[in-house]
Amino acid sequence: MMASRLVYGLVLWVAIVSHVDAGPVIVQKSSDPNKVDIFELKKELLQQIQWQEQLRADAHLQWIRQLPVGCIVARNGDYQCGLNWYRPYRYQQQQLYIELSEPKTSPRIEQ
Repeated sequence: MMASRLVYGLVLWVAIVSHVDAGPVIVQKSSDPNKVDIFELKKELLQQIQWQEQLRADAHLQWIRQLPVGCIVARNGDYQCGLNWYRPYRYQQQQLYIELSEPKTSPRIEQ
């Protein structure tokens, strides 16, 4: 009786474990001219996700269409206008600017 339960349990376990789906697998030749650099793509996607999370986290996010007069361009491409910082953002073929609380906390991503 105990042996049949053990065999039944083993067969059930093998049936459950053997039905694992790994998802699609992409194989590329190293000589392929259209080869995708997976690590670079993963890094880019991670930066985009972090940037989108930062945008959602800033509840007081303010968008403006035009910068005030006298703004200074920083090395990372952000603008400093007095004590406020702005980042350019392309949306629906328009140049908008996002007011930042801390300019160095989010990565720079071109849209």
